[in-house]
Amino acid sequence: MFKNIRTYFLTSLASFITAIAFIGVSPQSIWIFYEPDIPEALK
Repeated sequence: MFKNIRTYFLTSLASFITAIAFIGVSPQSIWIFYEPDIPEALK
């Protein structure tokens, strides 16, 4: 019985961590496409 509970708990935990990782990565990946204008002084 404890083996089933442990398996369920670990599976749920892994799914939760994976969901958090995808939520955390999505907003950050937008910054890859952002290219600001270069000021004239730096050109």
